[in-house]
Amino acid sequence: MYTKAEDRRLIRRLSREAPRRGGLYSEDARKIGVVGACAGAGVTTMVFALAEYLAATRRKEAGMPVGVLELRENADAPAGCPYDKLGADRHFAGRDYIRFHRLAAEGSPCGGLFNISGGVNWALRPPAAAGEPGDALSVPALLRLADQAPGDPLICDIASSAGGETLSELLAGMDRIICVVDPLPSRLLASAERIGRVRAAEARGNPVFWVVNKMNAGVNRRELFRFLALKDPVFLPALPAETLYAAEYACRSVATEPSFAAALAEISACLFGER
Repeated sequence: MYTKAEDRRLIRRLSREAPRRGGLYSEDARKIGVVGACAGAGVTTMVFALAEYLAATRRKEAGMPVGVLELRENADAPAGCPYDKLGADRHFAGRDYIRFHRLAAEGSPCGGLFNISGGVNWALRPPAAAGEPGDALSVPALLRLADQAPGDPLICDIASSAGGETLSELLAGMDRIICVVDPLPSRLLASAERIGRVRAAEARGNPVFWVVNKMNAGVNRRELFRFLALKDPVFLPALPAETLYAAEYACRSVATEPSFAAALAEISACLFGER
């Protein structure tokens, strides 16, 4: 993973020169939308880990850092939002944090702006302070932000609150889609509507990769495959609670957990056409 010294060198380089597009993906495969089949599937945990994994393993190939963009329409980020999960106040202590969503709400450009930590450009919504105006964005505005926000690739964390036609429009604006599934039977039943919208995006031509999160020995694979009608998903292991708690208390991702890192390598291989 990136050290603080490497972050400082990356920030200095980005301030000196215009980062070049390309190096990891072609321009038509830059925006990767990550969506949960249901709330609580583990999308944000996976997004953070994948971003830091790609930043560390593909750093020599990229002219622009990996980016993470939160796609949420509503103006106020709830308690426990991705910004808080990252521990962004700690990561950016003593530095200005650029509010990409506010710039988008104001119609201001953000193409050359960066919040670098761990080799990743973070574009997350901070919780609004008391009395502070929110930054509500329409779906077209969110997609324009995804077009402008620096990141190669740009991993888009699609909020679980996005549903119905809003979800379909966000998915249609992505170059590639990762759908994260919780294999608990009650969660699978709750996933049917969102999975249907992901399959509709796939039918329209969006490449879709399927990830089964929280995989453990209690999952009946035959029933899971029958329900999802999938041939070859990537499995992310169920991590012990103490691992998840320790990571969040330390304001770090789980990218370096050995069992998780192996699955992240498989996801990366899918995205790069190496699997």
